[in-house]
Amino acid sequence: MFGVSPRLPIVVAANPPGLLRAGPAIAAARAGHVGLINLELADPTGAAVQRALHRLTSAVAGGCAGQWGIKVELAQLTAVADRLGPNRPDWVVVTEADPAALADLWRALAPRWPGCHLVVEIREATDIATRVPGFAAAGAKGFLAKGFEAGGPVATETTYLLIQWLRRLTDLPVYAQGGIAPDTAAAVLASGAAGVVLDWQLALFDAAETPARLVAALTAMDGSETRCLGLDLGLGVRTYWRADHAPARALDTLERALNTSGLPQAEAQVRFRAALRDAVAEDADQPLWLIGQDAAFAPRFRAGHSRLGAALNGLQAAAAAQVQLAAGQRTLAQGADLAQAMGMRYPVVQGPMTRVSDRAEFALAVADGGALPFLALALMRGPEAAALVVETMALLGDRAWGIGILGFVDDDLRAEQTQVILDHRPRAALIAGGRPDQAQALERAGIATWLHVPSPGLLKLFLESGTRRFIFEGHECGGHVGPRTSFVLWQQAVDVLLDAYPTGAPIDAEVLFAGGIHDALSAAMVAALAARIVARGAKVGVLVGTGYLFTAEAVAAGAIQQSYQDLLLQARETVLLESGPGHMTRVADSPIVAEFRAEKARLQTEGLTGADLRDRLEHFNIGRSRIASKGMDRNPARATDAAAPRLIQIAPADQLRLGVYMTGQAAGLHDKTTTVAALHADLCDGSVAMLQSQVTAATAPVAAVEGPGAGIAITGIATILPKAVNAQQYWQNILDKTDAIEEVPARRWDWRRYYDADRNAPDKIYSKWGGFLDEMEFDPLRYGIPPTSLPQIEP
Repeated sequence: MFGVSPRLPIVVAANPPGLLRAGPAIAAARAGHVGLINLELADPTGAAVQRALHRLTSAVAGGCAGQWGIKVELAQLTAVADRLGPNRPDWVVVTEADPAALADLWRALAPRWPGCHLVVEIREATDIATRVPGFAAAGAKGFLAKGFEAGGPVATETTYLLIQWLRRLTDLPVYAQGGIAPDTAAAVLASGAAGVVLDWQLALFDAAETPARLVAALTAMDGSETRCLGLDLGLGVRTYWRADHAPARALDTLERALNTSGLPQAEAQVRFRAALRDAVAEDADQPLWLIGQDAAFAPRFRAGHSRLGAALNGLQAAAAAQVQLAAGQRTLAQGADLAQAMGMRYPVVQGPMTRVSDRAEFALAVADGGALPFLALALMRGPEAAALVVETMALLGDRAWGIGILGFVDDDLRAEQTQVILDHRPRAALIAGGRPDQAQALERAGIATWLHVPSPGLLKLFLESGTRRFIFEGHECGGHVGPRTSFVLWQQAVDVLLDAYPTGAPIDAEVLFAGGIHDALSAAMVAALAARIVARGAKVGVLVGTGYLFTAEAVAAGAIQQSYQDLLLQARETVLLESGPGHMTRVADSPIVAEFRAEKARLQTEGLTGADLRDRLEHFNIGRSRIASKGMDRNPARATDAAAPRLIQIAPADQLRLGVYMTGQAAGLHDKTTTVAALHADLCDGSVAMLQSQVTAATAPVAAVEGPGAGIAITGIATILPKAVNAQQYWQNILDKTDAIEEVPARRWDWRRYYDADRNAPDKIYSKWGGFLDEMEFDPLRYGIPPTSLPQIEP
């Protein structure tokens, strides 16, 4: 169901959840975009809602360049509709809805609001294949994918994954919220989605009316300051998380108490939700801040633009241009720069998976398919690792391959594994949780070595140390996961790379994006997101893990057993096993999940917290990935008989009961097997074709016209005018009778110094009005202009 996205994405701006302000919606609508007032968690009959709605409807009553609307929980919709009276919103975004209830309500409201664009927010993949058609039948005209990284109420699926789900299930417009900035907006557009939604990213503009204390917190954020609470109760909510933010700590304490209370989940949810509503109330002593990871983008948005509307204009134009740029780059095509550098056909790296990437035959299948395979040494001692490496070398011959190790294991084990690498000299190495000095030791031996980089701060330090090969793996991956989602981490990584090199200087880095990449759609989004660093010389590829679990070769080579693959084919969502803050493992839902949670609740009841709780839960998981992938467990007889086999085969029922089936979030999108060759072709050839088809379709010629006037051809129209960043918006302004004249904005000059209402006053002006262009981003290198020449060039 892949259609062609519009040439320009629809850009929607809203106030963040819990901050009931009409300013962002008004500024967005006036700038020609969509402005939403977000009423989630507010009392729809309260005075605060009434004031906000009145201010918004009054501001747009005389017409505006864009559109306006409301975002409400389904339970709020009727009361809010009554508050709006005769005012008709252009958009209504509904959250926490079910198809049947929405159909009943919308049947009554639709006649009052003809032409209203009804959008349903989707946060999770549970029953999504049933719910999406149900919502469409109920009257929905589009879907909003609100990801795990966004502020306020969320589920576990990220924006990146939800877009992929929705693009497969519907031809209706899809909008993305969570992790949106210029490069991720290009990725969204490349997927065929219709637009993006921003809230916290805009919080530092004057129009956002953000409280001063919150402004100070946002200015210093890097994305690590938030946490998702309530997930164990089935009610996720992302909040600010710092030692001095008491409301979040109180909510966390309540969640832990409810988890161990023995209450039915429905009752625990009611209590948690009530506490959440009380905590976000603006009359609270210290309101709970429902901040998303993407609030870290706010300083950059504010630094690049003087006004909120200008920021939206810039984002819209940049995203569309970047998709076209990506289509011409062919970043993931056969023979692309990274593929040539590593001696392989495709710029694809098979990520080392613990207890999966430990078969030479599997490495051979990946290499024969044109990608770079990695062995995962995990906790193998030196002799066992050396035997695997020797076997792999004999089987692969001169094909490229690599070794993946863990940088945080004990020193003796890491030294043994490092010596194996130095002794056998694979083409590449990968150190998860490693340091620059560890990578440089291997680089000096001629082994290309990548480091996982989970944060922008670390990336800056690694660049300063001279490291140039990086893996940016988002929260969507399988196994141990980091806190930042792919969209947030990838955007921050692109920003850091562009900032680290002087303007115009080539970026001499080799970059692998990872986390949720498994097919043409996901890879096309990566290519669009990376377009700016590719244009500056960076070599880019993708690291894939979960996608290989669905290949015939994974089973045939013994990397996993058939039962592992069968379990994943039936799974539609993944689960996070959280042993402690920042220590999470993503797995498929299986019997061990319930056992893990019961053990966690038991240990908490006993009073275990912090590192003690984490260590006990981590120990609980030891050996279970081998049980899942190979059906082998430690032999209890070894305790009394040193000659007994170290491992023994266990029964299939025990394998299912005891195994931890690590997999990424993308697993839910697969319901059939594939081959390594087909996987690589889809990732690379498929993504290139998808990007090129979108650009071709967006610029497709119109059929020839005959008759009077046929001798006149309009080959193109381009405008930049006050309140109109393009010709389409200018025409819409004419239709809407939009007044583009305003007082001289402060960004131009202070008219108060020169103005006098008396036109005869000497040395004064008698007008303070005019039509003014918004500020625009300009990349001089794109037009062959040296940046140092700009100050001497007329605008």
